[in-house]
Amino acid sequence: MQMSGQLSFTIDEPDGIVHVVGVGMWSPEYVVEHFRDLDRALVRIRREQGFARVFVDLRAAAVQTTQTTQVLREWTGRVYRVSDRAAVLCASALLAMQIKRAADVRLLATFHEMAPALAWLRQDATGRLSA
Repeated sequence: MQMSGQLSFTIDEPDGIVHVVGVGMWSPEYVVEHFRDLDRALVRIRREQGFARVFVDLRAAAVQTTQTTQVLREWTGRVYRVSDRAAVLCASALLAMQIKRAADVRLLATFHEMAPALAWLRQDATGRLSA
């Protein structure tokens, strides 16, 4: 099985949201590299904001292998904190289900449209839009 997918992220400095984009299928080793880099970025953002908000665009991603989902579970549990929030945009219900099961993130929601995902991500703990 060929795994030539990509994972990348950028940080929207004005609102502090980390934008992750995933394409195709990823090897477990590639996922580890991605999360090591992401962890450093999240630590910096938490120093500035106290928490991290991550928007994950997986519309071009495939359902991942069992080995890759095990690495996702381990690393999401390692890099995300209780106050962090992750909105995941998925093209298929099957991928959304896989992410919900694999990701070890307390405040995680999956979406099929960008606007509701970003609106949810920008809410504070009480459900109000944060600044």
